Amino acid sequence: MSTLQPIQINFSQISQKVSSAFGKFPQVTSLLNTLDERLRSALSPGEPEHLLITGLPGTGKSTLLNHFTKLHPSIVHEEWTEVPVVYVEIPPRTTIKALAGIVLREMGSPYWDKGDEAQRTIQLRTLIIACKTRMIIFDEVNHLVDRGGVRTHYHVGDWIKQLCRPGGPVLVLAGIPRAELLLATNAQLRSRFGEQMFVHALSANGEDIKLFSKVLKSFERMLLPLPCIDLGDAAVTRQFAFATDGRLRSICHLLRRAVAIASQQPNPKIDGQTLAQAFVEVVYREATHERNPFHPKFNGVALTRAKEPFAQEAQRG
Repeated sequence: MSTLQPIQINFSQISQKVSSAFGKFPQVTSLLNTLDERLRSALSPGEPEHLLITGLPGTGKSTLLNHFTKLHPSIVHEEWTEVPVVYVEIPPRTTIKALAGIVLREMGSPYWDKGDEAQRTIQLRTLIIACKTRMIIFDEVNHLVDRGGVRTHYHVGDWIKQLCRPGGPVLVLAGIPRAELLLATNAQLRSRFGEQMFVHALSANGEDIKLFSKVLKSFERMLLPLPCIDLGDAAVTRQFAFATDGRLRSICHLLRRAVAIASQQPNPKIDGQTLAQAFVEVVYREATHERNPFHPKFNGVALTRAKEPFAQEAQRG
């Protein structure tokens, strides 16, 4: 007589699936299509159509831009290398000289750390033409406005403007909303970025809850064969809306920690209690029961007060 074998659960594999999730819901598809259109029009006669993309932290901007970049890898020809798309993540407190070097490094230049600001800029402009680069994506542009005042921002804008030549590559600037300050201080640069797109967080309001539930159901499928509550249930979706503010990064962090907690249970599962514990561990360590969306005593008020996870930027300074 055969006996049922316990289901083997690869927790590490499940966690990796959640971490690398990429969902093509409507606004993602729309943005990918816009980037494709811009890429196709690059290097044509006339002024390229540059693009500014903003959104709250954790809404998936960087994931989307990295995904797009990987769709257009470098092409090695017999005597030269074509670099269609360059993705650059701008570090905090960087300088123009350092930024020029970072772009050169991403393009494969062996001399990326040589020369002063002007020399690196000349090298970069030369390499962009030689490699037939069609798009340069600058992510975390807000780091450029975190340093210095209006004069510094204007100087940074002027440097970016040097890359905006007719028949040249499309520039994509991306970051959190205050990245717009870079354009606000330089009218000539602002005039080159006619279109601006905003990446919205998921929402449980009105009809939007259907999309949020659909996204959570896709995550639920990644958790198999680990038993899990119905993530697409409207009540659970609203809990996630409070707990993550609809931000994909927070959803991934929360579910990965829930998987880790479940792996230590005698009977592994993801339920409300598991999610409540995960919320405290990775989203809001100071949360009381009344401020934990997965706890029965949650008071139903958004976590946007001072020092809470999704407080307004002005409150955080």
